[in-house]
Amino acid sequence: MPSPAAARALKSPFSSHPFAALMVANFCFFMGFATFFLLPKYLITELGAAEREVGLLMAGYGVSMIACLPWVGVGSDRHGRRPYLLLGAGLLALTALAFVFIRTLDALPYALRGLQGIAFACWFVNSSTLAVDLVEPARRGSALGLFGVSTLVTYGAAPALAEWIAGISGFTPVFALATGWCILAGLLSLQVPVPPRAATSGRAARSWLRLATRPVIGRIGLNALLMGFAFGTVLVFCQPQALAKGIAPVSILPLSFALTSIVIRLGFSRLVDGRGQRTVLFFSLIAMALGTGALAGVEGRAAYALCGALVGMGHSLAYPTLNVSLINRLPAHEHGTGMSLFVAAFNVGTILAQFGFGLLIPHLGLSPVFLLAAAAVVLALPLVPGITARRPALDQ
Repeated sequence: MPSPAAARALKSPFSSHPFAALMVANFCFFMGFATFFLLPKYLITELGAAEREVGLLMAGYGVSMIACLPWVGVGSDRHGRRPYLLLGAGLLALTALAFVFIRTLDALPYALRGLQGIAFACWFVNSSTLAVDLVEPARRGSALGLFGVSTLVTYGAAPALAEWIAGISGFTPVFALATGWCILAGLLSLQVPVPPRAATSGRAARSWLRLATRPVIGRIGLNALLMGFAFGTVLVFCQPQALAKGIAPVSILPLSFALTSIVIRLGFSRLVDGRGQRTVLFFSLIAMALGTGALAGVEGRAAYALCGALVGMGHSLAYPTLNVSLINRLPAHEHGTGMSLFVAAFNVGTILAQFGFGLLIPHLGLSPVFLLAAAAVVLALPLVPGITARRPALDQ
């Protein structure tokens, strides 16, 4: 049974100390992590990297992240969330500091980027899992939606701050600042109480394979993969499409996506926990499909921004709805494993889109890939009724 303090934490509002402290720690971690969204500029302007080298180095992060997710998920269920939060923050801090001393594009930057993928997996899986462990089950969807805001705001703030500092003083203080953000995240994570049900239970978690073969969990994972496929397509190829259509600045769509996502999550996250969960997921996927597909024939800045808003609207509700649907079907000692499985499914879809369409675009052109990605989201719609039961039982 939870202690009286833990019970109060579960019933307290999101502004209470445990959940708010976790959000602040997550904000600090992602301020450090999102600083490296500016890494391509550093590689090209400071190290003279070619586009192919930039692509390979940036891709190394995703490969290492997915490769270590099974270990992170099972390990956190066995040993608890806090050690992995500290490992993620510490590893990212060390790699950020190491970039201060990089002078040539040899094997070291590739290794550092791979380690950053491991750091991301350790932090993201366990911070997200802890966000649902800190609240009662009826509010998990709202918690995930609100918690995501502390990540989303950094995607715009961190690169902008880094670029401004780099323009004044170069990249050395940029990497030093990223190191400081990560150290602060680790220190703040020590202030987040871990509820008893988030600690190790002594029971072994099932493997990814055993979980994924459960019919409902398998459908959730497939839905996440298809949604990630569309998200990865928009994330990578919206800027080349804007340039081809003469739309400037290309950052209009990412900015529209981020602002819409933040507004939706702040104002409407409670819908994820409501009785209309099936309707929310259905229409959010439709919005994402429309925004993705419309990029095939986009003309003008207003339409380009609208595409970003539609994708943001869809992602901001569909992602936490699917995520919490999976978590609610697992006992507490498998929450970390389940979270890592969901994160992997979404990111596998993202990477498949980036690599697959990167190979196909020279033959198909840019516009068709957005239609194919939208079709992938449409394929997810028939899966919705089977994954949005009002009171899902634990899938044991």
